[in-house]
Amino acid sequence: MAGAAAPAQLMPATAAEAAVALRDAGAVRIRGGGTKLAWGRPVAADAELRTARLDALVAHNAGDLTAVVQAGLPLARAQAELAAAGQMLALDPPDGGATIGGVVATGDSGPLRHRYGAPRDLVLGVQVALPDGTVARAGSQVIKNVAGYDLAKLMSGACGTLGLLTELTVRLHPRPEACCTAVGRGGEPHAVARAASALAHLPLEADALDLRWEGEEGAVLARFGGRAAPARGAAALR
Repeated sequence: MAGAAAPAQLMPATAAEAAVALRDAGAVRIRGGGTKLAWGRPVAADAELRTARLDALVAHNAGDLTAVVQAGLPLARAQAELAAAGQMLALDPPDGGATIGGVVATGDSGPLRHRYGAPRDLVLGVQVALPDGTVARAGSQVIKNVAGYDLAKLMSGACGTLGLLTELTVRLHPRPEACCTAVGRGGEPHAVARAASALAHLPLEADALDLRWEGEEGAVLARFGGRAAPARGAAALR
């Protein structure tokens, strides 16, 4: 018995091409960096649509702390380019190789969420290729957004079920000049959890807060940024 045929590979270069592919290809699996293919229920797809050609940093408005990026742009490459202006996109998912579109579409995040929020909180506007073959836009390119139905937040975490994110306008933040991570360890799980909760409520403005448990020992990790990072790190350990 012959195995199932491999899905057709689609690599659109524009949002319009992506919309036509979604309309004409039947069941489609969307792939960015391929880091989250195991998430959710497996998709029996007729075609796999890859965002590898939608990988441009379209605009970087450093004065406004915003950027317009295509969905297939790898997060690591975007961070390297933004760092040249002393800025960053405050996303730090645990897997390497993720694209910005994939991170937003899955709602993935890391310890930076403690201060900067989830991906949906950093998206100001989107361009979306829809399954009916059309392209829609929503949101704006400024931090003070307009009122109304927020399609950008709806698309964040939808895992591509409502359409393909092709372009995003995102909010940036200054990249800290220096960082300091305070680490507290303990062997009693509830005590470690209580320490993390207490630290989260202190007025120390940690950039990231995380827990780790390995073997018989747990740890609370708090990262601080800026010139006052060492002093705040020391205060966290008191």
